[in-house]
Amino acid sequence: MNRQPESVGRAGQQLFRMDTGMDVLESWAPGASQSAKDAVYAALFAMTDRSLVRDHRVVEDGMELSEFFVLLRDDLVLKLRVHCYDSFGVVYVGPRAGAPGLADDKAA
Repeated sequence: MNRQPESVGRAGQQLFRMDTGMDVLESWAPGASQSAKDAVYAALFAMTDRSLVRDHRVVEDGMELSEFFVLLRDDLVLKLRVHCYDSFGVVYVGPRAGAPGLADDKAA
């Protein structure tokens, strides 16, 4: 009976948590501009509160069912993987040309 209340999103849903991919972010961040970091972190926060699809351009990964791309800027892509109903991870962050599985025709 003394359980702590769980965090909830805007519609009363439980928040997603990022449980993998911190190493990907740490590798990418030192060479990134502040505006690029801001765009990535805003997308990650949107993922946690389940507003990502509403606020960002999202493209499915046709090869990996649980993965998708977030097209943040002309040359900045974030690839995420949903692990289960309440957790996700960062698979890739960087230029569109290096995004694994993102075809040029999908990104246009």
